[in-house]
Amino acid sequence: HRLPVRAATASCFYSAPQTPEDSRRLFDAAVVSAGFDRDPLPVFSERRGPAVALALAREWGVRDLETRLAEAIEARFEPTWDAERAEFTWGLGLDEPHPRGQYNAFLATAEAMAQGAWARLSAAPLPDCPQVVGVDFPRVALRRAHWVGEVLELELDVPHERPRETTTFRVAGADLARVWRAETAGGDTQVDRAEDALVVSAPLRSGALRIRS
Repeated sequence: HRLPVRAATASCFYSAPQTPEDSRRLFDAAVVSAGFDRDPLPVFSERRGPAVALALAREWGVRDLETRLAEAIEARFEPTWDAERAEFTWGLGLDEPHPRGQYNAFLATAEAMAQGAWARLSAAPLPDCPQVVGVDFPRVALRRAHWVGEVLELELDVPHERPRETTTFRVAGADLARVWRAETAGGDTQVDRAEDALVVSAPLRSGALRIRS
């Protein structure tokens, strides 16, 4: 009773998987209160609300709101790629020496959100699947690590390339009874089997990599 309805955006995020219908009604009211239903969007008075609203717009498939918020955040929140650190953050116009953690966490959540993902994640543990582990960060980062059917598609990002050197990471949980191979432009990536994982050895350079059996 003491706060404007727009302040309910944050609580909607936590209640959405538990009481989706009530949370959606409150969210719709908060969107109007914050002016997110208008085009162009108003100046953001704070940083967390737009990020949470974008995450929930993607969770519920509200495409017009998603598009307008994503474009405004891209224009106003200083998305920054630091090649030296291989790190992506948002500066948020705060002019601080280090990216603000909580705000960046919500923005990263919104960036990764897909329709229904928050409800699925809250309802049950994620299904088991092979995971890429042991990446030599920050010497190497992964722009992409995604299973497409039976193929693991990766994209390595190496700030300082040294193709004569090798970086190594593992794919834990892969079916070790199968024979796996790597597909790269140079054909110089090796896939070996250890006791509990695949071991991938790749040249220290940026580029796409596919691992298939």
